[in-house]
Amino acid sequence: MQVPRLLGNERFKQALAPFFKENFPQAAIIEGAVGLGKKTAAFDIAQALMCAGEAPPCGRCGPCVRMQAGSHPDYRLFNPEGGPVKVDDIRQARRLSFIRPSEAAQKVFVVNDAGRMNVQAQNALLKVLEEPRQTVFLLLCQQAEQLLETVRSRCVRFRLEPLPEEEIRRQLEQRAPQDSPEDRESAAVRCGGSLGQALRRLEEGPGKTEELAARFIQSLEQSELAALKVCLEAGALPREEFGRFCDESCLGLWELAKKNPEKGWALPVYDYLRRLRVRVEANASASAMSGALAAYCGGLLFAQS
Repeated sequence: MQVPRLLGNERFKQALAPFFKENFPQAAIIEGAVGLGKKTAAFDIAQALMCAGEAPPCGRCGPCVRMQAGSHPDYRLFNPEGGPVKVDDIRQARRLSFIRPSEAAQKVFVVNDAGRMNVQAQNALLKVLEEPRQTVFLLLCQQAEQLLETVRSRCVRFRLEPLPEEEIRRQLEQRAPQDSPEDRESAAVRCGGSLGQALRRLEEGPGKTEELAARFIQSLEQSELAALKVCLEAGALPREEFGRFCDESCLGLWELAKKNPEKGWALPVYDYLRRLRVRVEANASASAMSGALAAYCGGLLFAQS
């Protein structure tokens, strides 16, 4: 099975290669940071499962053409814009999964931002995954740990990885020629290997959360008190903005760790922020999370001083 539109991610492609329409699992998790191409990968998998030609997806047969036109009756994308997944959407998916496919051997349902399903929605989905159906479910999330263990245990897991900077630069030259070379270079360096994040930065420009994230990273090289002050400032942000602060901080820390491997604290803080980002989706308090972040950074910096 191929995913022709997905850039990079050779490990993902190698893991996917042995699967065909006949042996593809009933449920799979595609995990990775924002903007790495999860929806693109899921669409290509769905098109390959629908394809009637050789070396799927061929892009030429009737099912492929209908997929590309958005009119294939056996494909469905739930929660396309992201955000919390409504339990009613999952219940609808469960009802539809009992209906036989219209023309393909199986239907493919993609749940975007599946990590933002609450427990009730995940349990509703679990009832479908427990019994064989003619429906393949692809669950897209930042981290598989956002899902219940009972859901994870019934899925094959695939992970997307960041793209190299050179590939990001090439893509930005092609997709955003109207932006200046300086802006494209800044976006490529600051995106953490996420083409989606790079394009968003070019479109929206740097914002308040990016400036705060930059000061947070700088504070980690100054003192525990400096880090505490920035963490308290971040704790005053609305929850969604605190999530963006985590994203921006992760991008900066990733870049810092690549350029300065001797800064051994960068990746542990990156990992901690990724875990906090998951808690944001579970409606945790920004104030409580910022306090925990300050305590973690203080302990880490003290241990390495």
